[in-house]
Amino acid sequence: MILKNISKFQGVIMMLDFLALSIALIISLAFAMLVIYLNYRLAHKPSKSEIKLSTYECGEEIIGEAQVRMNVQYYVYGIAYLIADIIAILILLWAVQSIELSFVGFVGIILLLAITVFSIGYTLKKNMLKWV
Repeated sequence: MILKNISKFQGVIMMLDFLALSIALIISLAFAMLVIYLNYRLAHKPSKSEIKLSTYECGEEIIGEAQVRMNVQYYVYGIAYLIADIIAILILLWAVQSIELSFVGFVGIILLLAITVFSIGYTLKKNMLKWV
């Protein structure tokens, strides 16, 4: 008899847990919006004169454009670094799960390593990673 009454109230108890979580979420969002609003209203707003809006370069006069074209090799090295990170993560995940993987998992990691070695060899052969 008591167990039947408890089972009726389990749904209500679960709803109360979600209600407490919802209230905490609403209070935290309201506090964050209040802080952002107060910062906007109370912050010091500097004057917008021509001197204030100009670029400051340690006391030097500004010469030329501020936008300089970046060398493409920086992006090539960045992309190569990201690809190497992704491959390292895949190898680490494979090493953790290697006992549970079958022959298909082993063939997959060998194929990944073969493609990686081939692509590194190709880039070195074409001198893509040399600075100009």
